[in-house]
Amino acid sequence: MKKLVALISATALTAAYGASAFAASPDVYVVNFKDSKNAESQKLDSELFSALNMVGANAKEVVIDTSNAAKWEKSAHEAFDHDIVPLFNKWVGLPGFAAVVDAKTKRVIGCVNSTFSSVEIAEQIRKMSSRASGKGYMSNASTRVKTTQCPSAHNVDPGL
Repeated sequence: MKKLVALISATALTAAYGASAFAASPDVYVVNFKDSKNAESQKLDSELFSALNMVGANAKEVVIDTSNAAKWEKSAHEAFDHDIVPLFNKWVGLPGFAAVVDAKTKRVIGCVNSTFSSVEIAEQIRKMSSRASGKGYMSNASTRVKTTQCPSAHNVDPGL
């Protein structure tokens, strides 16, 4: 009888919350800072969408959209829900890039922007995700000009 009750409880939880109730938390958040009026944001959105579909890593996109006041407020709630408020405060209002953040430590691993293709973004997310999950990643040395360095802080406290 106890097994039957446990089985029914698990079925009810799955029905109520979906399969995601039992899904593992992501290794990284891909925090997309965007504004729908910004050309770089528009290009990055399409590349990022494709990259996340092909990445094969445990990554979740978090959108910080400052296109209008309602989206700005929703983005603030998203930042709070994912415990990345300091990142939100640092870069909110600076569109056109995505920060890859370790989901456990909330440490920024690197950034990508609209100069990257979807294949390059997927490769970078895969590398950064393996770093966050503690796995090694074999990388070939290259002399590419693109960098995963993040932009400087957009919002700085004038009192500092």
